[in-house]
Amino acid sequence: MKFKEFYPNTKNYWLETRVVARLGFPVVINHSSLALMQFTDAWIAGRLGSTELAAITPAVALISLLSIFGLEALTGITTHVSQADGRGHHKACGAIAWQGIYLGAAFGLLCLIYWPAASTAFRTLVQSHSENLITLEVSYFQISLLGMAPLMISAAIGNFFTGLGRTTPVMIATLTGVFANVILSYGLTFGYAGLPAMGFAGIAWGTVFATSLQALIMLGMLLLPSRMRMDFGSTKAGFCKKRTGRLIRTGLPIGLHGTMDFLAWGVALVWLISFFGESHLAAHSIMSRCISLSFLPADGLAAAVLTLVGRAVGSRDYLLARRYTRAGFLLIAGWMTTMALIYVILGNFIIRLFTDDPAIVAISQQAILWVAAFQFFDAMNVTYINALTGAGDTVWPSAVNLTLSLVVLLGGGLAMVTFVPAAGSAGIWAVATFYIFCQGMIYFQRWRTRAWQNPRLLV
Repeated sequence: MKFKEFYPNTKNYWLETRVVARLGFPVVINHSSLALMQFTDAWIAGRLGSTELAAITPAVALISLLSIFGLEALTGITTHVSQADGRGHHKACGAIAWQGIYLGAAFGLLCLIYWPAASTAFRTLVQSHSENLITLEVSYFQISLLGMAPLMISAAIGNFFTGLGRTTPVMIATLTGVFANVILSYGLTFGYAGLPAMGFAGIAWGTVFATSLQALIMLGMLLLPSRMRMDFGSTKAGFCKKRTGRLIRTGLPIGLHGTMDFLAWGVALVWLISFFGESHLAAHSIMSRCISLSFLPADGLAAAVLTLVGRAVGSRDYLLARRYTRAGFLLIAGWMTTMALIYVILGNFIIRLFTDDPAIVAISQQAILWVAAFQFFDAMNVTYINALTGAGDTVWPSAVNLTLSLVVLLGGGLAMVTFVPAAGSAGIWAVATFYIFCQGMIYFQRWRTRAWQNPRLLV
């Protein structure tokens, strides 16, 4: 599908909103693929037993911690490609994609250095786990490292196509990878479909093979169609030090931003809530699923905003960049506000889908109200950080995010644990709500100042 279909120069608000929605829907699927694969792995592990299911959680957490930096940093490819296409430098887009592929592959291979240290790391981090459990965790983690390079290559090519507004082919490749993961992981675990029965290790191997298949499909889409070769130079596979340096300068702050967010929500928040006991941690697990349900679609739509802003900024049409950002925010805020109402009205029903434990239910009923409270500001957060990224303004937001994570979330959370322990985990969720409020308002104000219109930020 041609980008022109997504990029009409119009003042029709409804049409602009449709543009964001049409471009963003396939990206929602693309961004959810890794989570879907990890869900599949957990489901299959549960069929093996409680020990295997327990082994998946910490191993996936460490793999996610490694992968999130690379996946977020490679988002810079979308910024570069969309701006280059907006400036009319179509032939440069393919060369940018290949530099991203090289960087992604290098990062994936670099992650293999953690292979020999995995056993020591798990024994240090989870000392209370049994020897059998640690062995399973190490096995899953080490095998998963082999899939890191294909995962990064897929992300690099996917971001290239997203930057051009061609998101549907990427969605097809992603769904193929997700379905292949179900078949291969299940087959290799239990020995179905003529595949060898490998037990727990088969879960990780199936994901590695499925991710590799997805990467091969992506490479095929990049190399085979003659239209891509002619219009965007997709076969220009030579290494370019200058373009690679630009990608690193743009992507490094984005990667750090994403890693800090992951650490804030996946580590710091869990650590703070753990002070109040297992019931509070169980409630946090339920809230995490609710947050993902509202955030992943919003993140996909925000990626469309990134692409549209990048193209508009590349053509120096700053007014159109602002219009698409406004349309994207209205769409994302509408979705997340609707989810907030659902959490308020149906919160008790949603919680009881996960547990009937009275203690966990009571804690979750408080927490879900805070989750509902920050949905609108999270819409501001995800919209404007992606708009700023599309404009090439990545360093300033990353520095702000680091400061907020340390001062507001971590510092504020520790203050609640120390001085207001009676509030329980509800106090931590209140701090998290204020943290997201600060993010959303600061990024919105940054966008309003139009500092992102500085030509020096053009990548």
